[in-house]
Amino acid sequence: MLLTSLLLVVFLIHLVAFVVLGLRRRQVYYIALVVTFALLSGAMAARLLIPDVNLMPQLPLHQALRQAAWPAAAVSIGWTIWRIVQRRRRKAV
Repeated sequence: MLLTSLLLVVFLIHLVAFVVLGLRRRQVYYIALVVTFALLSGAMAARLLIPDVNLMPQLPLHQALRQAAWPAAAVSIGWTIWRIVQRRRRKAV
C-alpha cells in the first residue's frame, strides 16, 4: 500500500507538470506524456481505492490501466528519440 501510494503521488506530480508544460509550450508532443501518466495515476488510484473491480473475470481494472500505459509510454519514448535526432540534425547543418 505504501509503495502504491508513493507511486500515485509521483505519477500525479508528473501528470500535472506535463499538463502545465504542454499548455505553456503548446506542443502536441506532451499528449503522449500526459496520457501515460494519466493511465499510470489511474492504475495506482484504482489499486488503492477499488482493487476488486474487474474489466473481465481475470483482469483487474488497475492491471488493465497499467497495461494500457505501456503503448503510451512506447509512443512517448519513440517521440522523444525522434525529437532528439531531429534536433541534432538541425545543429549539424
